[in-house]
Amino acid sequence: MTKLDETKTKIFAIEILKLFKQEYSYNELSSFIQLPIPVLSRYINGHVLPNIKRAKNIIDKFEKRYLIDILMRKIRFEKTGAFDHSDILSNADLLEKIAKMVFQDFNFVKVDKILTVETDGIPLAIQTGKEFGVNTIIAKRNKEMGIEDFIEVKRVYLTGTYGYLYIPKNSIKKGEFVLLVDDVIRTGSTMEALMNMCKKANANVAGIFTIISVGDSIKKLKKRLTCPVNSLIEIE
Repeated sequence: MTKLDETKTKIFAIEILKLFKQEYSYNELSSFIQLPIPVLSRYINGHVLPNIKRAKNIIDKFEKRYLIDILMRKIRFEKTGAFDHSDILSNADLLEKIAKMVFQDFNFVKVDKILTVETDGIPLAIQTGKEFGVNTIIAKRNKEMGIEDFIEVKRVYLTGTYGYLYIPKNSIKKGEFVLLVDDVIRTGSTMEALMNMCKKANANVAGIFTIISVGDSIKKLKKRLTCPVNSLIEIE
């Protein structure tokens, strides 16, 4: 971790403490974070930054206790088993916090590009690209006007039907490390297509992140791949 990455981690921990303080008293926060109230006060009021070990501990508690709880409360489940997570995708502040979590979870791997697919994965992918300081590439269902050369892959659905995804040919270069980001992984067909894009570009998959995974889709990816694969919420 570079000095810049350490500083970003420490500042993110302060942002989390301020967010916690909106819902918890200093006594409750002290018990939860296991730090003395005067120390928490100095952090929250911006007088001093926590050391890197404390910062990571605060972020870890945020992810495991607070963030997932917020996300679950914003998902509306239907009797049919379908779910609506639009309240997550429309919340820019929440997406920013998730993107910062992605950076914390994947900053130990090399990331040169972010790759997602239109449309729901775009807001999170762009925020994640900003955190890593890299460009975000968006795979689209139709070829863009004015671009002559594309990387094209087939995406096969469970029904047996299929479609194609396209990115400009030189948007991902040979040898680059690409982090795949999406809002939901249901069957894994989209991730398969994005991984094939990386393969065609002679690039490497640095990792996979999704907010929500359905069924055993994420488990299958973890078994197949050696790169890190992370899902905040797993829905059976």
